[in-house]
Amino acid sequence: MLWSLAASVVVAGVLTDRWFVHPRIDSPGTPDAIFVLGGGGDRVGFALDLARDDVATDVVFASTFVESENVWATRPCNSRRPRNVPDEATFRCFEPDPGTTRGEARLLRDLAEIEGWEEVVVVASTDQITRARRLIERCWDGEARLMGPDHSDPWPVRAAYEWGANLKATFVTGC
Repeated sequence: MLWSLAASVVVAGVLTDRWFVHPRIDSPGTPDAIFVLGGGGDRVGFALDLARDDVATDVVFASTFVESENVWATRPCNSRRPRNVPDEATFRCFEPDPGTTRGEARLLRDLAEIEGWEEVVVVASTDQITRARRLIERCWDGEARLMGPDHSDPWPVRAAYEWGANLKATFVTGC
C-alpha cells in the first residue's frame, strides 16, 4: 500500500513537471498569425515581442469585452499602437464563446477558416500549453505552434487547477 502511494506521488510529480512546468514548447516557424489565449502570465508582452521580431503581422487576442467600461480586457485592443512594433502589425480582439480554452480553440478554428490560416503561433502560459494543444488539435487541422511565458500565479495553485482542467479536457470529448 505504501509503495503504491509513493509510486503515485512520483508519477504525479513527473507528469506535473512534464505537462505544466516544462511542456513541449514549439519554435515559432512562419505562421500566418499569432493567436493569444486569455489568462495569466505576460502573454501580451510575449505576443508583442513575437510581432517585433516579425514572426507574424496579424496578432489576435482571445479576450473579454467589459461592457460596463466599454473596453477590451486586453490592453493592445484599446490603446495606441505599442512601441517598437512594425507598422504592418495589426491587433484584433475577439471574445470566445464560451470564455474557456475550449471556446478559444473553437474561435481559432473559425478564424482560421475565415482568414485561410494554415499555421498559427498560439501564445499560452506554460502551464496551459498541454491542455491548449489537446483542445486545439481536436478543433483544428492546421499547425498550431504553442509557446509562451510562465504563469504569474504560484505553481502549486496552477498545478492543482491544471490537473482538474486537463482531466476535464481529456474526458469531455469533442471540440
